[in-house]
Amino acid sequence: MSDRMKLPEPIAAVVEESVRGVHRRVPGVTGCIAATVDGRLLEHVVDNTADPRRMAAMIGSMVALGETIGKEVRIGRSQFVVVHALDGILLMQRVPSRKELLVVATLARTTTNLGVVLHETRRAAGEIGEALDRWLQSSAA
Repeated sequence: MSDRMKLPEPIAAVVEESVRGVHRRVPGVTGCIAATVDGRLLEHVVDNTADPRRMAAMIGSMVALGETIGKEVRIGRSQFVVVHALDGILLMQRVPSRKELLVVATLARTTTNLGVVLHETRRAAGEIGEALDRWLQSSAA
């Protein structure tokens, strides 16, 4: 049994390249994961022993919780959620798309520039969102 959810090929190729691209382009990034909002793993590259399936299951919940907290405290919907821990940073965000079905998370060392991690995570999320929207548009036609 595969540990990943099967995506249509046009989306799967972009998800794989986007996730691996963040990991490849940013020194200090130790992982990147794409998942569905309900926690199913789509693609990952993780350098440490963290279980990508467990991470995928938590990422969607963290993004949703960040959005809920933002609304509750009257600051609007959050754009991303960051966990800055003693030994690393985890940045999570929803993939912008007409149907907000996916999330992306990037894991990095604490010495990594958070702005660069945010920029590259947003870039990956944007690429994935555009591919998803193109596929949804072509499927509707």
